[in-house]
Amino acid sequence: MTQDVEMADQALPSKSLSSPDPSVLPHLKEIASLIETGAYAREVRRISRAVRLTMVLRKKLKASSLGAFLNYVLVPGSDVHSRLSSFLPKEDERDMEVDSAPSGTPAPVKHPLPELEIYCYLLVLIFLIDQKKYDDVG
Repeated sequence: MTQDVEMADQALPSKSLSSPDPSVLPHLKEIASLIETGAYAREVRRISRAVRLTMVLRKKLKASSLGAFLNYVLVPGSDVHSRLSSFLPKEDERDMEVDSAPSGTPAPVKHPLPELEIYCYLLVLIFLIDQKKYDDVG
C-alpha cells in the first residue's frame, strides 16, 4: 500500500505543471498533414484516420499546446485565429506566445485549407467540452 501512495503522490505534481506536453504538438502537426493530404487527394480514409488519432490525444490537450498548434496552422491575426484563441484560458497565453514563436517562423502559411480550419474548430470545441466550459461551447 505504501508504494501505491507514493505513486499517487508522484503522479499529482506532473499533472499540476502548466508546461505543455512536448509530444502533443508534433502529433497535432502530423494530423494536420494527414488532413491536408486527404483534402488534396480527396481521400476520406485519411481524414477519418486524423479524427481517430485526435481522439487518442484528447486527454493530453492543453491550452498551451492547442494555442501553439493554432499559431502553426492558422495565420496569426486572422479572424479564425483570433476567434479560436479567445476561447483559450488567458493565463496560458504568455506560454503560448513563447512556445509558438519558433514554430511559426520557419513555415509561413498563406491560407489554410477549409478542412484545417474546421479541424481547429473541432479541437477547440473538444478542449472546451473536456474542460467543462459548456457556456463557451454554446
